[in-house]
Order: sequence, then structure tokens, then C-alpha cells
Amino acid sequence: MSTPFISQQKLINTDDIPEDARYGGLRILRVSSDAEVRDNFEQHRYRFQHESEKRHAIRGTLCLKGAAEGYRICVTVHPSLRQFTDLVRYNPSDPPRAVDFEANGMKAAHIKTQSDFKGAKAANRGDFSRYILEAVRGERVAYLPTVTGWQSVEEFEEDPQPIFVAFDEANPAAIYGEIYLPKRPIMQADGQTQTAALFEAAQNRLALQSGALDTFFVTLEVELKVDVDAAAQSFADRNGRGTKKNTNLVATFDTSSALAKLRNQAVKGTIFENRVADGRSTGATLTAVQNIVDASTLEQMLLNVISHGNRKREHIKHHHIEAVLPYCREFLQTLEGQFGGAWSDTNQADTYRRLYVHGWAFALKALALAYNQVQRDKLGPIMDAMQKETATGDDTTEQLVKRFTKIITEQSVPTPAVSFDEFKQRLAAIDWRRDRRHWIRITGCLQEKNGTKKTVKLKSTGETVVAAAASNTPAHISQVANKILSDTWTELTSGESEPIN
Repeated sequence: MSTPFISQQKLINTDDIPEDARYGGLRILRVSSDAEVRDNFEQHRYRFQHESEKRHAIRGTLCLKGAAEGYRICVTVHPSLRQFTDLVRYNPSDPPRAVDFEANGMKAAHIKTQSDFKGAKAANRGDFSRYILEAVRGERVAYLPTVTGWQSVEEFEEDPQPIFVAFDEANPAAIYGEIYLPKRPIMQADGQTQTAALFEAAQNRLALQSGALDTFFVTLEVELKVDVDAAAQSFADRNGRGTKKNTNLVATFDTSSALAKLRNQAVKGTIFENRVADGRSTGATLTAVQNIVDASTLEQMLLNVISHGNRKREHIKHHHIEAVLPYCREFLQTLEGQFGGAWSDTNQADTYRRLYVHGWAFALKALALAYNQVQRDKLGPIMDAMQKETATGDDTTEQLVKRFTKIITEQSVPTPAVSFDEFKQRLAAIDWRRDRRHWIRITGCLQEKNGTKKTVKLKSTGETVVAAAASNTPAHISQVANKILSDTWTELTSGESEPIN
């Protein structure tokens, strides 16, 4: 009996595949333009071709996205439902507990960017899953947006590394070919609920029996070489446009917008630093008073300071920061000077938010509106300049700052009806207790089921007082601001409590 001959072909190691600097160091085999590479690939001489246990292989398009100074390296693929779940592996409603999830920065990113699938979010997942199954049944056409995800920088640099085989390089910014992607979880930057629904639908009997696992197709974009901070910024950018549910989370993760930078610089060194609720940690509620405000409220306060609420967050540009930062800081420092004593003591039997109006979002927004009016001689020209300035894509930051500063100097200077010093004197004289009659007239009070006034017993004094409402509505915010600046502001200094009966 003869011994069979087994060919011992020398394989080309992954380290010998050149890294492409334009694509962030991704190893690319250009079989469409290099005959030697094509021959080696067709003859299976590359080691990665024999390591199917390490990587997924799927056709797709390798793309450069964004500006040249910071290209994002993305691969767009069109997998079946079965391939999608195999590729992604990471179900945001049931994240893996595997070691690679822990080790590659994904757990930290999950904690930062993923909402727990409870309540409304769980209901949304169920609705989305039913939508998919209706399409499987032929009851509707499935219009599913692209799921965008990422793999961490560790996946990019450590074995097994991703490798792209280029079949068509006609467009150097969008190369068609085959991606050999490490078999590691793909976390979503956008489309978490849809992804969870796809995982749920893939386990449904209808999908299994109908063959939908292999006939239902979706689009997946995978960004490569992403670290935890970039993942958080991606989440903020993708979820910060338009109206979103978790504005606090978006505001906190947004570190690159002008308003975010203004916010971070404004709070530095003030009582607000490290005391802003981010949408995941403890909020700013009646009993949770470690945080003075939430991030969304703080941003609205700053917009009120700058523009009397007439500008949106996207209207604030980087070249505006220098002009408005001093006033944002002055406003926060003024609040600290007036109310910092109460805010600093978080261990009282009755929290400052139970006792005082100035602990609530509607009052802080109102104070910001009032501050804008008492500083109109300084902020008025800035507001007018924001509305009148024009810019082109060719302008440098220096040119924008110079032009903006010039426009400010060209505006008329209004005279405030109430001076800043008078404003501070009024704040010091006002009785801020929530149960005072003058505040109940503005905010109203909570009511029992029988229509009578709801009361609460203060632990610190034993008093029984009327429970004030704290409606964070534009009407109440305007009422408070107008009253503080009115000729009848002294009515807010009365120490008379609202009658219980």
C-alpha cells in the first residue's frame, strides 16, 4: 500500500498583504489590476483563504466616506436574513456575554449607546418584527433602511484582520469585491431596533418554514477601525438630527458640534460641572438632586441666553463660540451665586427641588430668557449678526470669526429695560419657595382625585403645604420670565403661602 502524497504548498501570510494607507491601513488584494495577485488568489495561495473559521466572506463595496481629513472606512453588503444574523452576531436586545464582546471595547460602547429593550422600545421591536413578517407573508413590501454598524479598532489591528479582495476598481472611492470580515460581533451605530427585530424574525417559525432566512435580504454597512469615542460620536450625529426621544443622550454624546463645545466650556469650573444628567445616569427629578439639570435642559438654557430661544442648536456655529461664551459663563455663575448654597446641599430631608422653584427646568429656562433681556445691549447685536451673516464653503474659521465680529459692530445697540445689576438684586429678593402664593398663581398646583389641592408635609419643618406643579411648558416659562422683569416683580417677594383650603 502506497502512502498518498499531500502537497505542501507554501502559503502567503496575511502580514505579507500590503496595507492601503488611503483605506486606513486595510489590507487589500487588487486582483483586478495585478496579474500576480490574481493568480495567487485563484490558486488559493493566501493563508486567509484557508482560515474560513476566522472570517466571513461576502461580496460588497468598500467605500471611503466623508472628508479627506477624516475618511470613514465602510463596507456595504447585502446579506440574506441568515447571513445578516451570522455576520452581525450582536443582538442589541440581548447582547452577547462572550469574551470578545468584553475585550474589544464593545461592552463599554453598548453601555453608552444602547437603550434597554423595555417598555416602548420593546414594543417598537415587536412592531418592527411584525412588519418584517408581514413582508415575508406577502402582505406588504418591506422598506427597510440600511443598518449601519461597526467593528472596533482592535478587530482591525489584531488577528484575524479584515481583508478586502478588489474585483472592480473603476471608482477608487467605492471598490467592488469580497470582504473577509473577522467573525466578531458588529455593533449598530443606527438601526438598533431594526436589528433586534431582524434577530427576532429570524427565529420565527414562519421565516424558518417559508425559506425567508435565505430569500429575505437587507442592506448592512459596516464601518471598520472604530474606537469607543468615535462610536459615541457616530451615535450622537446619527440621532441628533430632527426630533428624537432621548435628547439628553444625544446631547451628552455630541462632542463635536458648536453647542456641545460651548456647553462644555460654559460649565467648566462652575457648580454645573459633573452635575448634568446624561439620559443614562440618575436624572434630575424631585428626589434625585445630585444633577441640577439634564443635558437637554442645559442646552436650551444656553440657547435662551444667546438668542432668547429664537435659534436652534444647529444654528450655533463654531465661530460664534468666542462671542457668546462669556455671557453663557456669566449666566451660570450668576445662578451659582444666587442658588449655589441650596444646590450644594443634597442631603437635606427636603430636597431643594421639593422646596424651591429655582430647582426646576421651567424656572431655569425662564431665568435664561430674562438674562438675555437684561443683557440685550451686549447680546442683541450678536443675535442680529447671527441672523444677517452669510457664509460659503470656502470660508476659513478665521475668516468667519473676523466677518462675524465685524457684523456685530455694525448692529444697533438696544437699551435693556432692566439692568443686569437690578436683575441680580431681584433674584436675591424673590422668595423662591414653591408653596408661596405668588408661585402657585403662575405654576398652579397638583390636585387630588376629588379636585381639592394636593398637599405635602415637609420633613424638615413639619409644615403641610400645597404641592406646586412644575409644568415645563413655553407658557409657564414665559410667565416666569415676564414676571421677573415686570414692574410688579415685587409680588414675588411675599412670604405668604398658598392656603390649603
